[in-house]
Amino acid sequence: MLKKEELSGRIGKQIKKLRTAKNISQAELGRLCDKDRQHIGLIENNKISANIYTLYQIAKALKVDLKELFDFKN
Repeated sequence: MLKKEELSGRIGKQIKKLRTAKNISQAELGRLCDKDRQHIGLIENNKISANIYTLYQIAKALKVDLKELFDFKN
């Protein structure tokens, strides 16, 4: 079982991977899900844990299923 910090880190890396693959900046992603750029950066860099609603907003903004944020290997 993953610890909270490890899970949050993997989710953050997955968000960054999906975001950069779509050529979306942190600022643009933040605008799309009503967050600021710093908030997105904190999530991606595992400085804060996003709640489930924020993850839902991010997934919708990235046009992916919520489960894709949890689709990481290793």
